[in-house]
Amino acid sequence: MPDSPKLPLIDNGAAKVEARGAAKTSGPSRLFLIPLAMMFLFTGAVIGMYFQPPALRIFFGVTGLEPGGGTSAPIATPISRVLTDDDIAALETGVVVALGRLVPLGEVITVALPYSASDTRIETLPVRVGQWVEAGGILATLDNRTDLEAAVRAAQAEVDVAAAKLNQTRLSVAASKAEAEARLHLVEAAEATAKLDIDRTQSLFERGVATQAVLDRADLIYRQATQEVLQSRATVARFGSGSDLSQADIFLAERQRDAAIVQLSTTRDNLEKAILRAPSNGSVLHLHVRPGERPGAKGVLDFGNTREMTAEVEIYQNQINRIALGNVVRLRAEAFDDVLHGEVVEIGVEVGRQSIIDADPAANTDARVITVTVLLDHESSGIAGRFINLEVLAWFFDERVE
Repeated sequence: MPDSPKLPLIDNGAAKVEARGAAKTSGPSRLFLIPLAMMFLFTGAVIGMYFQPPALRIFFGVTGLEPGGGTSAPIATPISRVLTDDDIAALETGVVVALGRLVPLGEVITVALPYSASDTRIETLPVRVGQWVEAGGILATLDNRTDLEAAVRAAQAEVDVAAAKLNQTRLSVAASKAEAEARLHLVEAAEATAKLDIDRTQSLFERGVATQAVLDRADLIYRQATQEVLQSRATVARFGSGSDLSQADIFLAERQRDAAIVQLSTTRDNLEKAILRAPSNGSVLHLHVRPGERPGAKGVLDFGNTREMTAEVEIYQNQINRIALGNVVRLRAEAFDDVLHGEVVEIGVEVGRQSIIDADPAANTDARVITVTVLLDHESSGIAGRFINLEVLAWFFDERVE
């Protein structure tokens, strides 16, 4: 029967059910596209960052943007940060390029506790990182310093006592010498008198006036006086400067004084072990302890001459024949914009394993290298002194430093 506009239409609800079913089936299919799109974008970003295709480089060149320019720690940087047009030209001519690191002249010194001071702690630490200290300057003191200072004072007192005893002995010897000389004068006078007496008695005996007994007694007195003169002269001679016997007491006193001086020197040396001094002119690079702590295996602090800087550059063994003493060297690093200049001052003789590794994952990490030392000029040392152990890229040129 044909439809008639006059007939009433009855809604049985079938159309609404079909619409709701269609909405349920189309929703999940659209949501699935979101993670797929995110994965696609992430994959494209990784590929672009790793390979940096020409189209991406053109885009950065047109816009003036740089990879990683929006962060202080970029993981992808343009090659123009390292290379310049002059560098590229130098590479084309075969210039040797190698990795190195900045170190103070004479290497970094680890100042440790002195011998036999392993049980002590740091009392004072009057220096700070970056401070310049002249050779012999105090870097730290140990907590046993007070006891050692008391030992020095006691040893000094012993020296004073020994010196006083030596002076006392010398005065005693001088007094004994004076007494011996006085007695010598006395017995010499007695000998002279006895000589006159025996001569007179001998004359009287010859004339028959004196008896033999009187002559014998006068002779005995003379011989006794002569013997006393000889003894006194021997006693005086013992006090002479060349006689060991006369100087025995002084010699003993001098040795006691010398022993006290040695003990004083020992205590002063021990006191010096309680004070850490700068071994040379240099700067404090790092503090490993604080006051009150006991230093460990790392020592007390790191120390180095940052006013005279060098670069230790590792040259591949097949390129070392192209390096000569005096070669001009140019160094760059991402930490500063300046170019450092120096010259080759030492070429190693031992081939070792590479220790300075490039960040490039394709770099050779097991190469055989020889270490070359480059001495930086004064201006470059002033810049490099703030970047100890910083990795640098070194360019070696054939011209020599005049």
